[in-house]
Amino acid sequence: MSYNPFELKDFRDGERVVMLVRHHWFVLFREVFWLGILFIAPFFLIPIAFGISAQGGGLPSVPPGVVIFFASLWTLIIWHLLFARWTDYYYDLWIITNWRIIDIDQIGFFNRNVATLLTLDHIQDIETHVDGIVGTILNFGSIKVQTAAAKAEFLMSEIPNPVGIEKIIREAQEEKIRVFGAKPATHG
Repeated sequence: MSYNPFELKDFRDGERVVMLVRHHWFVLFREVFWLGILFIAPFFLIPIAFGISAQGGGLPSVPPGVVIFFASLWTLIIWHLLFARWTDYYYDLWIITNWRIIDIDQIGFFNRNVATLLTLDHIQDIETHVDGIVGTILNFGSIKVQTAAAKAEFLMSEIPNPVGIEKIIREAQEEKIRVFGAKPATHG
């Protein structure tokens, strides 16, 4: 049996991982950027607020312990949000094997859904889409796969190099047909 890094219980004989696909790094950066803004905002807003109240005639007196407590609480909240976003980014992935595509969806810290989206011989069509200037410059987009299964299509969104991943899926599909003798799905 081949290497199974995610301890998936139902790997078939001869099935191997072809590729792991995560969301593009820009997806994480976009969210972490805003958390960084939230983290540093109080360091700018509090002095401005104190400056305005000092101009009004009185300087508010806040004990240093209270300031340290709220600064520590704010830092802890932002750190928790940052770690939650990183966990979702790192553990949300698609596993492309030479037999099927598996979706692992991390929900919070302690919940994970693992589902086989489709076997490769059910694929009828693969459509890639790169959207916008940022997607074009950084080469990320989505892949929509049309299937002959009960679920007609599925979407892999905000992934790096969608055209390259489409090529890898098609090569894995051809390998499955060659090795396992599966017949590709047909239109109609």
